[in-house]
Amino acid sequence: MKPYKYIPFILFFALFVNGSCEYKEGHRFIIQNNSDLEIIPIFDMYYSISQRPVCIKPSTRIEYGDFIYYNAIKPYSSKNFERTRAAEDLMSHTTDTIYIGVFNRIDIDTMSCEEFKEKYPLKKEWKVTLADMQACDWTLVYELDSIE
Repeated sequence: MKPYKYIPFILFFALFVNGSCEYKEGHRFIIQNNSDLEIIPIFDMYYSISQRPVCIKPSTRIEYGDFIYYNAIKPYSSKNFERTRAAEDLMSHTTDTIYIGVFNRIDIDTMSCEEFKEKYPLKKEWKVTLADMQACDWTLVYELDSIE
């Protein structure tokens, strides 16, 4: 047998089965919803959520279903946003800030995109660093009266 025919297998193993796919503690955000309304958090690594009033409502039913499934947090419950792009970015750029905005689902469901942009019903925004998230044990708490 010729040893060079195993090179592709060795390369595959080295590139795709190494430690880069390992779970690293802290690649998550937990958001606790302590209100009686369903909420939708939005993450951004570069811009404050409050400074860019855009419509976040997906345009198709399939996109909307995915958007709600992956983002909505039921009343008085929490959701672990494990391995999200935002968490990965924050872990990679440890001195950066991440912005997390919260909207009520009812506003997203009932407002047109034009009305949403005009009123921009942002309920809460956090500006956090890696140190902030570690200090609060990776859990942000949304209270009904916590509008900033």
